[in-house]
Amino acid sequence: MRQKRIMDCFAGQDEWFSFALKQRAGFGKGGEKNFEGTVIDLQMGGYLLIRDFRQRINKRGIPYGWPISVYTTPEALLGYDHVSSAYAAAPKMSKALIYQQIRKNFPEAAQKELYAVLGWSR
Repeated sequence: MRQKRIMDCFAGQDEWFSFALKQRAGFGKGGEKNFEGTVIDLQMGGYLLIRDFRQRINKRGIPYGWPISVYTTPEALLGYDHVSSAYAAAPKMSKALIYQQIRKNFPEAAQKELYAVLGWSR
C-alpha cells in the first residue's frame, strides 16, 4: 500500500523532490512510516530512479541549502517505448543482450570465463 501511494504521485507529475514526495504520499509526522525503506524497495524493483540532485529555490530565485534528490520513473526519464521494449524481450533474447554487453566490457575474457561469472552452464 505504501509503494502504491508513492507511485500514484507520479500519475500527474514526472518528477518530485524527495521532501515533497514524502509529504504528498502521506509519510512523516502523523502519517505513514518508513518512507526511505519504501523508496529503496521501489528503486531496487526498477520502478523509481533518482534523476538529479538539486537545491531548493528561494522566493528571489536563488538556490540555497544542500542538494536534494529528485525522483522520477524510468518511463519519464527514458520514454515509455524504450522501457516497455525491455519487457517484450524473450528470455533467450535477454540472455544474448546480457552476454553482448559483458563481452563488450571484457573483450579479453574467454567465453568459458564469462559463462562462469554469469552463473551460466554451457
